[in-house]
Amino acid sequence: MVNTTVFLARILSGIRTDVISESTHVAMGDDDTTPLISDTALGNESDRNARQEYTEGTSDVIISGFFNSTELSGVTLKEVGIFDASSSGNMASRNTFTDISKTNSIEVWVDVEEQIDVTQ
Repeated sequence: MVNTTVFLARILSGIRTDVISESTHVAMGDDDTTPLISDTALGNESDRNARQEYTEGTSDVIISGFFNSTELSGVTLKEVGIFDASSSGNMASRNTFTDISKTNSIEVWVDVEEQIDVTQ
């Protein structure tokens, strides 16, 4: 059996819609433990905000978060996660990055890209 282009487009649209509707919050933390598929939380969450925006590409969705100058001041940021709630909730993804020493003179925009590809 071969899945048609129409069928694959519907699957892709459903996945993209679910990722966007469920990914409502972006969290930042200061733990650089390697992310694992079994992770359910950040290593050490420091703050969480509602997502600011999202962008749909042809095979990806980018979820964006913003932390103003007064948030996370004094924290060395090392990890980011996407969640479906303002606290606790389910984590959709987690990643670590090169340290950012956050001060009150720095605002942080973070974009998390979720690759979504449905092919034969």
